[in-house]
Amino acid sequence: MLRNTRFKWTLAAVGVFAVAGLIGACDPEDEPTPSTQNDAGTKTDAGTNTDAGSITDAGTKTDAGTNTDAGTTTDAGTTTDAGTTTDAGTTTDAGTQTSLPLAVDGTWAASGYMGAGGQGGLVDEPICHTPRPGAGLGNCHKFTATQKQPDTAWAGVFWQFPEGAWADDPRPGFQVPDGANAVSFYAWSESGGEAVDFFVGYEGKDGFTKKINVTLTNEPTKYTLDISKIRYGTVGGGFGWSAGGLDVKPLVLFIDDIQWH
Repeated sequence: MLRNTRFKWTLAAVGVFAVAGLIGACDPEDEPTPSTQNDAGTKTDAGTNTDAGSITDAGTKTDAGTNTDAGTTTDAGTTTDAGTTTDAGTTTDAGTQTSLPLAVDGTWAASGYMGAGGQGGLVDEPICHTPRPGAGLGNCHKFTATQKQPDTAWAGVFWQFPEGAWADDPRPGFQVPDGANAVSFYAWSESGGEAVDFFVGYEGKDGFTKKINVTLTNEPTKYTLDISKIRYGTVGGGFGWSAGGLDVKPLVLFIDDIQWH
């Protein structure tokens, strides 16, 4: 009986010390005991990657210097913002060039219908020769001119800037780049043999005009208006043609690759 009583006291004492030890270990104000292996050097308390120097807290690429924040190509100098061909090498609101050779189509508009053309007797169709002659700059033109009134047996077209602006229009013409000495083009007709005038410049408004008269063939032929001795600036009449003989038969005229160079 006495032996059992001692055993019970012994177990009770052990339990008290064990509980005291647990309470001491959980006390947040107590520092780990240096001689205890579990408290002094476990990876959990003394130097876990999570608390002491994890990549997430101390210097992730996301916070410290990602390409997105520090200097992405989009923010620092994309091709679109820094110097695209569209922004750096075009000219006007119409989308025309600023360098030679200069296509007449797209700079001046074939809007100045004359003679029978002003009476509905002229049709302009984008029909090209195969292959296109020359460099093929600008548009292909197939003009069909027919007489509409007995007293109007001729037709013609002026390429104008601004569109629809005649010689008496106060708006300035297109500022042609310096250095052009010729206006060249290819022309031919359906049957050949027709006499046609080709010209450039409004005499009064542009300060010059240049004209040649040619007899067409039925094959694409290159012609040149020499402007090497002309001093020009803004040009309202970039190119044009006129022809008579509509009282004899309609004219079917092809023109392509019209350019200042």
